[in-house]
Amino acid sequence: MKRNKNVKKEMFFTVTCIPHSQGRVRRMRISKFTFSLSITGAAVALVALFFFVHSYLQLEEKVSLLGELERVNRIQKVKIFSLAEKVKDFSKTMERLKELEDKLRTLAGVGESASGKEASLGKGGPQVYLPPAEGPAVGLPEQFIIGKEHLFSYALIGRTEENVNYLEREAKRREEGLGEIEKIILQKKDLFASTPNIFPVQGWISSGFGRRINPFTKKREFHQAIDIVAPWGTEVKAAAQGKVIFAGWLNPYGLAIKVRDGYGYSTVYGHLSRILVKKGSWVSKGEVVGRVGSTGRSTGPHLHFEVWFKEKPTNPLNLMVEPLG
Repeated sequence: MKRNKNVKKEMFFTVTCIPHSQGRVRRMRISKFTFSLSITGAAVALVALFFFVHSYLQLEEKVSLLGELERVNRIQKVKIFSLAEKVKDFSKTMERLKELEDKLRTLAGVGESASGKEASLGKGGPQVYLPPAEGPAVGLPEQFIIGKEHLFSYALIGRTEENVNYLEREAKRREEGLGEIEKIILQKKDLFASTPNIFPVQGWISSGFGRRINPFTKKREFHQAIDIVAPWGTEVKAAAQGKVIFAGWLNPYGLAIKVRDGYGYSTVYGHLSRILVKKGSWVSKGEVVGRVGSTGRSTGPHLHFEVWFKEKPTNPLNLMVEPLG
């Protein structure tokens, strides 16, 4: 019997409750199995509560993040449509630049650009704008509506990317084309500056280019210049830019200047009273190089003006772009 009692004691726990005030002491007997089950249940409940609270906090954080993402998404939608509209405007600007390049090519006397025959620039951009971020989807085409509340245009993004890439290539072509035109215009500007096409002095022509009666020999001979009568000491200006290859006395021209103008042209200024440039110096078009005189074989104050092209004399009047005053 005693052994059975010890076994029975081991199977139960006694919980004694002693109140602070006067009262009866309470005792409860709990089996070892029930006690272990209670402890295990309490532990499981605590773990479950911990995971529940942790999951709730994570969910709350995700909801907050989702709200922020939706706000950013709305802003990005507006910016994307605005960007698409700007791309469309820039496309129009590139069209105008292409037209300007073609006009400049026409003025410069060169052909149409290589891209001139290509298709016109890409078009893009929304026909309507997104409503305000918090506003309803009023007037927005169906292709821009995903679901009932979300607004977006994946097609527009792809089209905008294509247009941006195309505009990058087109901008490079425009840059190359305008650079080519600039080079041609500079060459033509240099050609114009090197072409003796302005009168070196204002006056009247006493003897033209071609056959004439020599005033000294009275014989008919070829006159390879024009003689422009002007008062003694009148400024003589360079008809074209170039390098002075001779400056001094030269029979029968008297005091004379020779200038190699470039592009096959050279000029001679004869019968001067003064020379204002030196051999080897560079003169600009319209620069004063001397003064009218009557040195050498001459009957009176005038300028003997010759133009040579590729080692052959040519009539200066055929090159002039201004009248003789």
